Amino acid sequence: MIKMLSIERLLEMTPFKEVTVIAGHEGLSHEIKSVNVMEVPDIYPYVDEQGLLFTTLFPIYDDEEALHEFIERLSEKNLAGVAIKLGRYLPEVPDYMIKQAEHYQFPILILPSDANLSTLTNYILTELLDKKTSLLEFRETIASRLHHFLLEGSDMIQFVEALAELSEAPIIILDAHLQIEATSVALESVVINDKGLHYLMNEDINEQQVIVECLNQAYTKDEVLFEPIMAGKKLFGYLMVLKSDSSSEETLSIIVEQAIILLAYLMQTKAAIQQKERNYLDSFLRDMLNARYQSQAEIIDKAKVFKWHLHFPNVILVIRSTETRTEKRLSTYTKVLDSEKIEQAVSHVFDIPLSNGKVAYFEEELVVFISLAFETRLQEKLQTLGELIVSSLHPFGTFSVSISEPIERLQDIKLGYQHARLVHDVYKQQNKTSYIKFYQSLGLFKLFPLIKDETKMHAFIEEYIGDIIRYDQKKDMDLMQTLATLIKNNGNVQKTSDEMFIHYNSLRYRIQKLKDLGVDLNDGDKMIEVAVACQMYRYLQL
Repeated sequence: MIKMLSIERLLEMTPFKEVTVIAGHEGLSHEIKSVNVMEVPDIYPYVDEQGLLFTTLFPIYDDEEALHEFIERLSEKNLAGVAIKLGRYLPEVPDYMIKQAEHYQFPILILPSDANLSTLTNYILTELLDKKTSLLEFRETIASRLHHFLLEGSDMIQFVEALAELSEAPIIILDAHLQIEATSVALESVVINDKGLHYLMNEDINEQQVIVECLNQAYTKDEVLFEPIMAGKKLFGYLMVLKSDSSSEETLSIIVEQAIILLAYLMQTKAAIQQKERNYLDSFLRDMLNARYQSQAEIIDKAKVFKWHLHFPNVILVIRSTETRTEKRLSTYTKVLDSEKIEQAVSHVFDIPLSNGKVAYFEEELVVFISLAFETRLQEKLQTLGELIVSSLHPFGTFSVSISEPIERLQDIKLGYQHARLVHDVYKQQNKTSYIKFYQSLGLFKLFPLIKDETKMHAFIEEYIGDIIRYDQKKDMDLMQTLATLIKNNGNVQKTSDEMFIHYNSLRYRIQKLKDLGVDLNDGDKMIEVAVACQMYRYLQL
């Protein structure tokens, strides 16, 4: 590592052996990045941040007001310190300047009476020039070493480990969704504070807020170097360096600068490969859903290309976003696929490898295939999975999950998918927010697709509720909704009145109108046919 030139280090060098520090000892660690000499009273516009100012105080020695504000204004300009040569113009440093320097932790150095300002400033400038040259050489060395790792075909983990060795600090790579992509230490030893990370990214954070814990050590804002990894305007992730006591800001910044360029290349390459693999997988799954494979052995063999140990039984989940804007919905699905949160949820609930849950974008929804071994409490676990998916995808928006029946063979995959879609078609009108529903819960709706001749269904509907449908179309009295709600509530008038937010007497009037149109709620046998007709009518409206 290249050491920074601090005031403390400067005082160890031969030309500065006779220099004494009379105040501001707490600021001796300040880094020196430039040198200034005070030749005019109003020096403040001309000084450089982290510069060391040399002066005899001649421009202001007889100006009491200027002397009083001198230290405070230099500290505000974030100078490293001031080196004063006393004697000719000012015999000693006033007490108030010493007190100010102690307060601002701003070092005041006293030069020997025979000190040559030109010699001292030139010495520092030479040191800074040598340091800049060393930094340029260091940048070249780092770039060469990191490129060497890429040319050797190193993966992300190997690259991060090499980066940690160069920086002498733990390294964490996060993806664009702030999930850990790679670390130089064991993953289980890293705990990221989501709240702290959010504040860090928005630069609005308590200095003591813990950002991350690594190897049982807590790191706050000043102990974390956090930089975005970008190529053009596309964000791929973030590089996090956990500083150590020996970390040099300047050398770390060089390492990070070079690393980000190569990390962007690695992550861009990985994203391109993943997209290509995803396209192939999507095509394979579409063929499965469209029943284009006839041999179960063939698709099991093809699945191995995607590291998928495909076997039966299988369950299909269809996940839909409630986002209504097409472009926004597509963007949401892309983010979900990139995050792999669905695969992680499947792996967690069923304790299976990540690769045994495959997700594809198909027909403006996400389709999930899960290869299951024999499972006890299957429906309970699938319910848990649905809840976990909905909660883990919450940062991306609101989603609903439909779940097929277990699929035992290749020939039933297309049907299982259609069943899972039917669940959404049935429930989407009733549920405006998130839901998790099973095909088994559809009741009569499972039977309607088996009726091939829809004309018979229309005839059945006409026989039992045709007059009500036509009356509603003409009078817009919501008799169909009233009938459906009464059936759901087993004819309970008060409960139906409360649920529909209509007066009890208004409901009694509608019930009489239903009776006039041929529906008597007290005729139990006929109400069975009416209920079936209502469900059949709803099915045909999907």
